[in-house]
Amino acid sequence: MADFIQALDPSKLVLLGTVLSFTTSAFVAPVYNLPIFLFGHIAQESSEAIQSLQLFTGLVAASGIYDIVWLARNEQHWLMRIVTILILILKVPTAFAFASSLRQRGAQFSGLGVRGNDLSGATGEGPYLSYSSIN
Repeated sequence: MADFIQALDPSKLVLLGTVLSFTTSAFVAPVYNLPIFLFGHIAQESSEAIQSLQLFTGLVAASGIYDIVWLARNEQHWLMRIVTILILILKVPTAFAFASSLRQRGAQFSGLGVRGNDLSGATGEGPYLSYSSIN
């Protein structure tokens, strides 16, 4: 599975997502897909933009949940529904490909300050303060 994800080309996935989102933008479809994929296209072009790639990867993953909710709550023409479902399916390998690309660039998803399973803070103590550390 990891070999398949590493073989994916993130730029082609973003381009495909942008084209599909553009085709649905004139019809009843989620309006957030086109801006997200355009942002991903711009963020992917810069080789040192790690924070932008992290943001795009998170947005693509989170927008998949929004797509499911949007599809359940809104009516669409059958052709546009198929294209919207294709965009939803495309978001999964896109998120994995960009996460793999970020790992190759040496980035981590450390926005929360959590380093893997290490929950200790900068002092080496756990996430809770002891009474002796307050005094």
